[in-house]
Order: sequence, then C-alpha cells, then structure tokens
Amino acid sequence: MTNWRQSYWERVLRKPYSRRRFLAGSAVAALSLGLWSCAPQAQQQPSAPGQPAEEKPRSGGVLTAWTAADPPNYDVHQNSTYQVLHPLAPCFNLLVKFDPMDHNKIVGDLAERWEISPDGKVYTFYLKRGVKFHHGKPFKAEDIKANFERIANPPRGVVSPRKGVFQVIDAIETPDDYTVKFILKRPNPSLLTNIAQGWNVIYPKDLLESRPDMKTTVVGTGPFKFKEHIRGVSIELVKNTEYHVEGRPYLDGIKYFIIPDPNTALAAFISGQLLMYRPNLQADADEAKRQLGDKIVIQKVQGYLFDTVNMNAQRAPWNDERVRLAVSMAIDRPAAIAVLAQGEGTVGGYMPAGGRWELPKDELQKVPGYRPNKAQEIEEAKRLLAQAGYPNGFKTTLLTRKGAEYEPLSVFLKDQLAKIGVDATLDVQETGTAFDRLNRRDFDMAPWVHAIAVDDPDAVYAEFYLCNAERNYSNVCVPEVDQLFDRQSQTIDPNERRQLVWEMEKRALVGNAKIVVDWRFERTIHWAKVRNYKRHPSLYNNFDFQDVWLAEA
Repeated sequence: MTNWRQSYWERVLRKPYSRRRFLAGSAVAALSLGLWSCAPQAQQQPSAPGQPAEEKPRSGGVLTAWTAADPPNYDVHQNSTYQVLHPLAPCFNLLVKFDPMDHNKIVGDLAERWEISPDGKVYTFYLKRGVKFHHGKPFKAEDIKANFERIANPPRGVVSPRKGVFQVIDAIETPDDYTVKFILKRPNPSLLTNIAQGWNVIYPKDLLESRPDMKTTVVGTGPFKFKEHIRGVSIELVKNTEYHVEGRPYLDGIKYFIIPDPNTALAAFISGQLLMYRPNLQADADEAKRQLGDKIVIQKVQGYLFDTVNMNAQRAPWNDERVRLAVSMAIDRPAAIAVLAQGEGTVGGYMPAGGRWELPKDELQKVPGYRPNKAQEIEEAKRLLAQAGYPNGFKTTLLTRKGAEYEPLSVFLKDQLAKIGVDATLDVQETGTAFDRLNRRDFDMAPWVHAIAVDDPDAVYAEFYLCNAERNYSNVCVPEVDQLFDRQSQTIDPNERRQLVWEMEKRALVGNAKIVVDWRFERTIHWAKVRNYKRHPSLYNNFDFQDVWLAEA
C-alpha cells in the first residue's frame, strides 16, 4: 500500500500507534469460519451519553471533528461522499429530517407540519416563517420547489445521484409563500423517507438560478455558516446568530480537521485535539477507550456502509454476466470481514444487513456467491470463466481510491481474484481523480466503499441497481429487476412489498451490478463532554449539530 501523503496534522503530531498488519494469516482464516452467524452484536440505536437531570445545555465552545480528505467541491446535491456532507451539513436545513434521537422517526426541519391526501398522491408541507438564508434572502416555498426540481430533473451539466427516487413526482406546486405541494404520479410509501435524506439540503433559489452549480458556494439556512476551508488542513464553520430555532445552536463553531492517516487521526483524538472521530476499526476505538476510559464514549451501530466491487459492463469481459458472477463466487466474504474489519461486519446482499428489507440468511445462502461451500463455488466460477471464453483467466486493473478504506480492499480482492486465474493490478489514484474516473466509467474494476442514507428499497435500488441508476457504475441492466422495482414501489401492504423486494434482490444479486463484499459495523467515538449527539446508522444523516453542546471539562 502507498504511504499516506504528509498533511499538516502529520507534521504537528507523531504516530505512536501502529496499525495491525494487513492479512493476519491463519488466525484470520480461522476467524472467518464463524462470521456468517457470529457477527458482533450492536444496538441499532446507540444510546446517547447521559447527563444528570439537573444539567442544562451550555452555550459556547468549538466542536473539533475529523474528515479524511478535502471535499472535491461544495455542491451537496451533486456528490456522494461524506467528505462533502459532513463538514457542510451544519450549514443547511432539510425539508424534513430524521429525529436526531430516534432514526425511525421523521420530524420537521423547514417544514412545521405536513398532510398526506387520502389517496396518497398529494403531500402538502406547511413551512416555517421568519427563516433567512445566510446571504439575507428570506426562505420561501419557491426555494423548496427549486431544489427538488433540481434534484429530480437536473439541468445540463449537473449530476444528481439520487434523482431516481423522485421520478414519482409529477409536479411541485406553491399555493403561497409558505405552502408547497408534491403531486405524485402514484402513491409511494417511500417518499417521506427519501425526502428526509441528509443529501437533500435546501439552497436559495436565486443562487441556483444565477450560477451553473454550487461547487464553490456554501449558502443555506442552517445553524452554522461556512467560514474557511484551508486545503489539506481544515474546514471551519461559525455559529449562525440569526438562526431560526430559538437558543440554537449551542456551539460557537465547528472545525473539521483533514487527516488522511488513521493513526494520526487516532493520536489527535487521544490527545484531545479532536473531540469526535469515526474510526474504521473497533481496535482503534478500543485503544482510545483503554487510554481514556470514561472520558470518552463509543457509539456503535450496524451501519449502512458496505464494501463493493464495480465491474464495467461497457467493456469485455465484464459485459458477460457469467464473468461477473464468477468473481462474486470467488470472494470469501467472511474472510473479507475478518481481514478488512477485524471481524466487525456482516455478510449481506443489496439491502442493509440487519434491516427490515434484508433477504433472510437461509435465502441469501442459496444465491451464487453466498453459498457456504467456497471451494465448490471457486470450481464453479472457473467453469463459468471457461464457458465465457477465459479458461486461463485474464488480466485486469483495479481502480483504487487512495486511502485507508480503499487500498486494503483492493489488496484483498487481488488475492481473491487470483484463485480463479484473474491477474489484477492496482491502479491507485487520489480521491478526486478516482471519483472522476468512476463517474466517467473509465475503469475495468473499481472496488468502492459505498453508503446509503436510508433503509428503503426505492432509495437503494434507484440510486445503485436499476438500469438507469445514476450510481450504477457498472452499467449493468437487468430489465426484470426494473420491473420488480416498479411493482414493489407502488405496493402499500408492507408484507406484500417485502416479498417483492426479496424476489427483486435474488435476481439482482445474480446480475451483479455491484458485488457486495460486506456490510460494516460503524462507530463514532467522542469525548464525554460532547452532549446530545446520537449516531445514526447512516453515514449521511444527523450531522447538523443543531442541538449538540459541550459540557465544561
């Protein structure tokens, strides 16, 4: 693996903590045998740190947090990396959002309340008054209309990764300045959930109309204002003193430090220079706990983050379903969890592991690539390659995004591919270049760490797996999957819908628009003085920090 580039923080801090060596040999192999059924248990809703009943929120202080890289740009609607959303989310509001303390509940943000018509085809939102954008313009219904029209039907040159979930919208109407109506083509049980995604931030209409994109501008209505971005060092936000929620925010500001190396980030957290950090490995959280004890809190969830392999079906041999299936069958998923996540993960399909829509394990283990007898699957994979015209395998490249989350994944996959005669070479690129090539479909194979915002089949499939999904980077099209998607999307009965989702899942997992390697457990560690923060299972929700405050040390 490459050496991480030296950042500002690497010059300030030394790295006293060594990461365990990648590929841990026989101990790892032994561990992998039990991972189908013995994944670590974690609460779906982590408990927020408690506070004495008489303790009241305190204003003041700056929350220092971590991000791994500079955002490629500031246009939230066009992006799909947390490196954009995390440092910028506090600058914005949503129409509705997930309750910060209960991710199963949706509450108003810019909407005070809403109504759904008896036929399920009209959603009427009544908006807050007295809200101002950071550049001084009053917030109105026209801003909601402009943003969701941009997301659903982006203008030329604008990428909208999540537009698929809003194709059900027939029209958006604004009867007055503080009422907005979403008129649907048909009932859609997922609409409210998808509106609540953290990506659907609200920009002012005048700026959306006056510039081609929002890549260089950060203007919202949120609790914090954008102050400064020093590339390779930090992103700084300051309190919005005219915020529309009385008494909020409590914090004076937030400062995200850009630290590519996980050892350096862990050292910064343990030293107290970071108050909040999101380590990939449980061992890092445990090390912090060992040194700091009750001074810190660990929040862990079965997350919505998953390791994948994209295969470019615009090129041979990946346009052959047999070749893609052979690769899926070659991958030892329990071993991947042991090697890449120190056992902290779950084998799963396209819907989130542990979620309400996941394919039952006994059904999943019947799907090629997921069957327990891996030796038998590897032999079958070799036969599939021979049938496709590659009896001796072939050479390929792995487009590899530089970083601690991506390079180990590619190294592991290179080893797995060798079992079926596929000789893979790593093509390591900086984040911006890797994203650009992924979006242009300029790759053979692209291992990638993806995350979803909500546990909802409309959101997941419309973003990743349908024929025209914006993030179907493999360009794999299975018409049967699209047909099943349409059926489940308009099915109101939850049990009937679940059966259709499972049928869709089984067909899609053979088509392999992506290969899912594993679903990760995720964790956030923070100093105990950070109050009123609760980790959401998704990497993309609950990052506005409106209600977070810092207790005195």
